[in-house]
Amino acid sequence: MTEPVTRFAVLGPLEVWHDGAPVPLPAGRARVLLAALLLRANQTLSVDDLVERVWDDDVPNPRRVRATLHMVVTRLRQALGAANVVRTATNGYVADVPSEALDLHRFRDLAGRERYAEALALWRGMPLSDVRSDTLHREEVAPLLEEHLVVLEHRIDADLDAGRAGGLVAELRSLTEQHPLRERFWGQLMLALYRSDRQAEALAAYRAVRATLVEELGVDPGPTLTDLYERILRNDVRGGPVVVVPRQVPPEMSLFVGRDRELAALDDAAQRPGVVLLHGIGGVGKTALALSWANRHRDRFPDGDLHLNLRGFDADGRPVEPTSAAEALLVSLGVRPEDVPGGLDARTAMLRAALAGRRMLLVLDNAADSDQVIPLLPGTATVTVLVTSRNQLRRLAAHHDVRRIPLHQLSVAESTELLSSVLGGDRMSADPVAGRQVIERCTGLPLALRVFAERVARFPETPMREFAAELADERSRLDHLNADDGDDTDVRTVFFWSYRALDVEVARLFRLLSAHPGPDIGVPAAAALADVPESVVRRQLERLTADHLVGSRTPGRYEFHDLLRAYSRELSDAVDDRTAALRGLIEWYVRAAEAAAARAPSYRPLPQFSLPPDAGRFAAAAMGDSGEWVKRELSNLLAVARAAAERGWHEQAWRISDALWWVMDLLPRGDDVVEIFRIGRDCVFKTPLRERYGHGLNHLAWIYSQVGRLELATRTYLDTLDLALANGDRHLECVVLMNLGACYSQMGNHEEAVVYKSRGLRIARERGDNHRMAAAHFNLVKDLRNLYRHEEALEHSRRALEIFAREGDEYFAGRVMLGAGSSCRALGRFAEAERALTEGITTMREFVDRFSEALMSEELGTVLMCLDRHDEAIDCWSRAIVDYDEYDVDRADQLRLWLDDYRAADHRADN
Repeated sequence: MTEPVTRFAVLGPLEVWHDGAPVPLPAGRARVLLAALLLRANQTLSVDDLVERVWDDDVPNPRRVRATLHMVVTRLRQALGAANVVRTATNGYVADVPSEALDLHRFRDLAGRERYAEALALWRGMPLSDVRSDTLHREEVAPLLEEHLVVLEHRIDADLDAGRAGGLVAELRSLTEQHPLRERFWGQLMLALYRSDRQAEALAAYRAVRATLVEELGVDPGPTLTDLYERILRNDVRGGPVVVVPRQVPPEMSLFVGRDRELAALDDAAQRPGVVLLHGIGGVGKTALALSWANRHRDRFPDGDLHLNLRGFDADGRPVEPTSAAEALLVSLGVRPEDVPGGLDARTAMLRAALAGRRMLLVLDNAADSDQVIPLLPGTATVTVLVTSRNQLRRLAAHHDVRRIPLHQLSVAESTELLSSVLGGDRMSADPVAGRQVIERCTGLPLALRVFAERVARFPETPMREFAAELADERSRLDHLNADDGDDTDVRTVFFWSYRALDVEVARLFRLLSAHPGPDIGVPAAAALADVPESVVRRQLERLTADHLVGSRTPGRYEFHDLLRAYSRELSDAVDDRTAALRGLIEWYVRAAEAAAARAPSYRPLPQFSLPPDAGRFAAAAMGDSGEWVKRELSNLLAVARAAAERGWHEQAWRISDALWWVMDLLPRGDDVVEIFRIGRDCVFKTPLRERYGHGLNHLAWIYSQVGRLELATRTYLDTLDLALANGDRHLECVVLMNLGACYSQMGNHEEAVVYKSRGLRIARERGDNHRMAAAHFNLVKDLRNLYRHEEALEHSRRALEIFAREGDEYFAGRVMLGAGSSCRALGRFAEAERALTEGITTMREFVDRFSEALMSEELGTVLMCLDRHDEAIDCWSRAIVDYDEYDVDRADQLRLWLDDYRAADHRADN
């Protein structure tokens, strides 16, 4: 059974066919609505635009206009039935119609492929002759008629080129009577007469059109017609009227280097005609790339190339209006200024017609937004359109076939090549350290590098390191990136042109973002920084991203280009309360970290943390995925803690450090965590919470142990233990004893580890601290296994499991299974080991603890190998390697090497 086929026709009376049968259409406004949507098929028409077309001047009650339009849409959908293509879109409606299903699209496609006769055959009369809407006919149908005439002109040119001049005379006489002011038809008539050996009639035709133009308009014929007349007089007509072949693309810019990947992407994207968009930050080299590519590929476009600077981000702040842009392009194509019609729609139609069938390149440079570009797009498949913009032009991409190529900063190698091309390779090699500093501080931005290089080149005797030092201070960096040769060579001014186009509130967010000390920011944190709702800040961040004023490498995360951060800070220092914004941001991070701690799986009680009343503001941290949140935000947490400490906000810095202690099992092991805990230790002593200084020491000792600084960890633990004993702090004493035992475990001194952990267990029992008791049982298991005291290890596993189960702690009840499984394996109880480890893996998977899951998978693989289930064992080890790759690369490599050796040995045994 074949799919029903729906076809739509607007080039004549409005028709809809479905599955080979006509669909009865309603009269009145529903018919007008369908016509309007089909004329702009696959483009969203706003409610206002539709109301204007459907009701003309008789607009319904403004308060009910949406509801009234919706009623018309409903009636139309009901009438279309299975042929319905009308879809609700944001603030409007759209007709989703395949290109082959609409005669207007087929007309333009055929014309673009120079099949003019076939295209014209699709016309059945006056477009939409049975649709009553003055607005629709004035704004939509009139440009269509112009498009029809231009395609007709192309078809006649093709007939003339094919030697069919004699058969065209009668048709052209009729056309000149219908359109007496259209010089192209007169020129074609003159040429047809001349080629039919009727030279006198050809000259008479010229005199007739001249008289008409003088009488009607007071002007003489244009240069194209006059040139043809003079050539007929000289009997020197070898072809048709001269066709303008514009070559407007400027020469390739000097100092263009690199961009091989982007040039290749352009080559690939331009294999098929359509729209290619180069987008990126101001100064990144979009125009330079476009001109370089265009100059290298001029031979692809035998009918010429057009270049138009749309001035979307220029000094005067006035982008070229689409109406003016269309006029400029028409004049470039040979249309006389006085022949350019008024109104954007009419000019758009003439432009599409003038480009129809021509193999051309159209470069629309420096576009401000989609509205500036869309009216200038050709309706032909033979024209390649290359657009450059600082804006991502998302609406253009949503409604048209656009291949987008983002342009990023130059690589280090490309930046070095650019500097060397100005300064010379010898000067760069004389001080490579300074060269790298310059590249880093200019962040690979071609404009900044070029401006800096030109400045350095003026002082050949001055060492480059002196110039590099000028760029060290972010606050004054932009002062040194100005060539004093016009606004377009001043990095600060180029940024200003983008900033100036922002709405007031979006501009405020742009300024405040530089107050954030971290490398990137999420929506909730940005909302806290700007003190606005998340829904608002999300839209503002997307606008900044679309304009390339912030970057976004992953969804929901945003970051600054370093030079834009410096520019943002300059602006913000002048007008904003950055201190208040930073305090709001830091308070958000404090509470988000505490929310993460409150929801993290832990065997320790968390008395000081609870979910805040407005927990929704901390959803990323508070709703269960604490580990992922902490991992993602760790660099920001360090930056925020450091900023808080520098400003004397010691309590906030301590609270961040203390919150992370409670999720220590989820933390990556590295210098960032060491620094956070060091800041916490130093800050807590300066707060009313100074009695928790010992806890700060304990936190720091723990992270020392986790990064392999075991001697320092041991000394710090012993200092902490002395402090706890001196203060009579039994809780801290218990904690430190067990942590000190863990440190000895890492050092391989398991006997000493058992001593300290057992002391901690006794204190926990005395205090009735079930959580510490469970922790002590849990932590003793590994040491006892290493001492081959497997029965004791298994007994401690069971006791830990009893407490965790009684307390309802599913996570650590699952963690216990690693020790239980390992002990059972050592005792030869493989079935028990398999059950325990399988249960533990399931629990770790539920809690998204991939590192613990990897440990258990590795152990389960060993158990399965003991049971001669080799394939299952290999699967377990392979899964463990995948998780270790993210959390413990050395362990992953060790297991991978062992697995490779095993496979090689197994292969040799098979052979």
